[in-house]
Amino acid sequence: MLANFKKIGVAAAVATAIGASGAAQAITLGEPGGALLVPYVIYDSANAVNTMVGVTVGDSVPTGQFTTVQGEGSACSSSNQLHWYFFSVKSVHLADGAVTISCNDFSRFDWGYVVTNPSRPFPSLDGVPGYLVLSSNSARSDDEVSEFTLYGSAYLIQGDWASEAYIPVLPLRDSTESAYDEVKYKGGIPYQVNPVQAGMPLAYNEEKAARFSLRYFLDDSALNGSTRFVLWFPDNSGDGHGDGTISRSDIGIDVYDADEVAVSSTISLVDELNVIDASSIDGTINDPTGHAITDMASGQPAIDTGFVLFHLADTSNTTEGDAYSRAGVAFSLIGLGSSSNSAQVQTDLAHERGVVNDY
Repeated sequence: MLANFKKIGVAAAVATAIGASGAAQAITLGEPGGALLVPYVIYDSANAVNTMVGVTVGDSVPTGQFTTVQGEGSACSSSNQLHWYFFSVKSVHLADGAVTISCNDFSRFDWGYVVTNPSRPFPSLDGVPGYLVLSSNSARSDDEVSEFTLYGSAYLIQGDWASEAYIPVLPLRDSTESAYDEVKYKGGIPYQVNPVQAGMPLAYNEEKAARFSLRYFLDDSALNGSTRFVLWFPDNSGDGHGDGTISRSDIGIDVYDADEVAVSSTISLVDELNVIDASSIDGTINDPTGHAITDMASGQPAIDTGFVLFHLADTSNTTEGDAYSRAGVAFSLIGLGSSSNSAQVQTDLAHERGVVNDY
């Protein structure tokens, strides 16, 4: 979405609203928002993969207790509609639509059905990863407030419901107050989404870095372990030279195995949504003659497991002081099984280590 939050000043307003300035926080789940971000969505018929999203509409919440909701929720009616927007990994708007939803309602949003719906199919989206933004159909501009108090959950389904891996859904403030607004629209379509209040804080100036780690498990034996890293940011990577966005083409990382042995490497995270096979990262596949893991039961093959530590400077944050102006979300999808029909996949959220001096 190539957001330039110099012009928005959202961080300073948020810091004032929550009475804090740049305090490290984990991602927030289970709280309401005027809109929702589902950071990873895919339907892939060839590999029997789908994403199911559940949306619950509350009636109202106490004023001021949830900063991702403007006011006290809203008056719901059967005529209200929820609008969904699907974006590619590079934040290109590919599809959208609306569904009817009412107060105290639960709506099941089956992404595979949306793609294959015979009355309005999107065949070109089969096998295409991306992310979803869901918001009120009546708030498709920055001059309208969301009329919903929304809660969301999402699951990655593989095979014939052989596996159901949790996908974190982040609440967003969809507000008429520009300084607090986390969803910005052009032509009725979101063009900036930045989960400052519910997301994982990114560093706030060129002298700082956000540190977090992601777990991995890899194995070529009968366990067939696999890991995908999912990392969502509020924009695509820039060139780091005056375009308002950081370059994420060469991010330094440390790969730690279960023997506490570290291997330094680099990774490219140039898209807004990045899905990385952990086995493609230097250091995650260990040399069996070196430091393979040998503390399993006798006769079992060595496995590759550990975590990757990210040290991500984010020089496009421009607020003064320690208030962060951007946030993202990261998690691992750790799988076991020989095929997509039998694979078991579980979610492991990023281990946030806070914003530190970038030395």
